[in-house]
Amino acid sequence: MEPRVAIAHVVDSRSDFLDLRRSLVDEEISSLDWLRQAASCQESELLDANGRSTDFARSAQVFGAQCLIIHLPIWADPIFTLRLVSLLPLPVLLLGNARPETSSLVGILGAGGSLDQIGRAHVRVFDHHSPDGRRKVGAFVKAASALSRLRGQTCGLFGGRSLGIFTASADPAQWQKLFGVDMQYVDQLEIPTLAEQLPPAEVEPHLRWLQSRVGGVRYGENFSPEKLEKQVRSYLATRKLVEQHGFDFIGVKCQPELSDGYVTQCVAHMLVNGIEDACGAKESMVHACESDADGALTMQILHLLSDGKPVALMDVRWYDAGQDVWTLANCGAVPAALCACTADPSGLSQIHVQPHAFGRGGGGAFPAVVSPGPVTLARLCRKDGQYWMSIAPAEVVPAGPDQVQRTTPAFPKAFVRFAAGEDFLAEYGSNHIHLVTGDLTKELIALCGMAGIPWKLWV
Repeated sequence: MEPRVAIAHVVDSRSDFLDLRRSLVDEEISSLDWLRQAASCQESELLDANGRSTDFARSAQVFGAQCLIIHLPIWADPIFTLRLVSLLPLPVLLLGNARPETSSLVGILGAGGSLDQIGRAHVRVFDHHSPDGRRKVGAFVKAASALSRLRGQTCGLFGGRSLGIFTASADPAQWQKLFGVDMQYVDQLEIPTLAEQLPPAEVEPHLRWLQSRVGGVRYGENFSPEKLEKQVRSYLATRKLVEQHGFDFIGVKCQPELSDGYVTQCVAHMLVNGIEDACGAKESMVHACESDADGALTMQILHLLSDGKPVALMDVRWYDAGQDVWTLANCGAVPAALCACTADPSGLSQIHVQPHAFGRGGGGAFPAVVSPGPVTLARLCRKDGQYWMSIAPAEVVPAGPDQVQRTTPAFPKAFVRFAAGEDFLAEYGSNHIHLVTGDLTKELIALCGMAGIPWKLWV
């Protein structure tokens, strides 16, 4: 979904001064094509009087703007900025240029100081011509769009708290206040109830597709073809329940009721988060293990910021201080696309299904190793009832067979390096962490600023 941006071009109220600098204004407005290509933009005329600001604010509301960029190509009366932000309750960025002949810098300081005095948070970019300036604007626009789309969404939580993981629960009122997100609980027994009602003709194509696409299936112990079929049924039932309830993202408890009493939910976790199934290409949808509410919310934020990429929930499993490598692991599955290789962009061929390490109900685990490359690690944590965001740009590194086997062989893993050691372990607020490909550091920082959430960057 393309971000929707309101761009207000504010200028000097003194007509004689404006006339002298008209060519500079025109040049700077024309030079914003890079921004027009990155978002859907609603632009104002030159705003040199309060009345024009009012008219533009109305049009921006109709347009559905998700953020407000106040462009100061030259000096502009600071009151115009105050007028705009009073009419448009949106995230605000002041945008200027570094040309000494324009007085743009002075205009931003005058406008920014005024916003500080009324306690209105904002971002300042003094040179939109520079790569760093454009990167900062892009992060701001993407964060504002993600936060706007997040509001009004519903997280479906199947089952209650899993295994006493206290950090997996959340306060619905706090979610509504900070993010405008609702959480709705559903009995997870609805999944096996519906799963067992599905006709074989609906289940078998998905079962055959999965068996043909993974790198192999090894049955044994409490994992049989019948158990794999139940896992596929669980996936199809979960998708139907999501559609029935109108959920935007979900968490499923699984342990211990479903993992012991029916089957582990790893196929659903892998495929709901994934980008394809037997029907072909599909949109990834956030599915958090162990009904981790704050995990699901973090994953949805990363999902929106990354334009729909799959996101993983993993445990912080082990830190090898000697090699400076962190082992992250999940109890049974991650989105297959995270394990992609040149020969198989889907990543499914890298998965070798085997009996699970737990669960009396049986089922398969889907171990693989996340492909090397840059990633972002993040998590919404809480301390004394207040949220803070842990953010870490990281690099997934290759791993040898010994590393893979060192921690539970049935679990999928990622081996990562990032700028943290035991200091991270002393402060981090969960056993779960979340991974998405690419660097979303600036976008996460921008989003935290808009939401009023403190953050810590591990660099």
